[in-house]
Amino acid sequence: MNDAIVKRIKEARQERGLTQHDLAEHLGRSTAAISELERGKVQVTAADLYLIAQLLNKPIEYFFGEEFGDSEIQDLIAVMRKQPLEVRTQSIQTTKLILQMQQIGDIVKNDPDKELPFDEIQTFFTAFLAFSKQINELTVKMNDIRDKLIQELKSQGVDLSN
Repeated sequence: MNDAIVKRIKEARQERGLTQHDLAEHLGRSTAAISELERGKVQVTAADLYLIAQLLNKPIEYFFGEEFGDSEIQDLIAVMRKQPLEVRTQSIQTTKLILQMQQIGDIVKNDPDKELPFDEIQTFFTAFLAFSKQINELTVKMNDIRDKLIQELKSQGVDLSN
């Protein structure tokens, strides 16, 4: 089992363009220790595997041979797990809203002459309003962050005229 895990660690590390040194720094180990690990000479600990999964943006199950689709799906799972629960919940709600709108859009695209029932139009509109509200709230937060960053950079003497 360890051989399969360390093989996937090495593949994922290389896929991310990271060196053994990068992994060693993240784990607080030497490059030689990572070399030993990747050659299967030492057992990877659960704690190290967790840290490796975070660094490489892989769900921990990936290292045990479980597949979650392509690398974009694996990245998404890993990123979602890193988010605080409130943020993760919001991300999932937003994705569901986008999917609802996409499904109705696909119906219209595939059969433009089809008259949509009122309940489907209402479902789309409700999803659209909720999505629009989320986008507006995010825009306000992003503008606030941008303004704070600009203020901080100016206070540190950084020229932002470019």
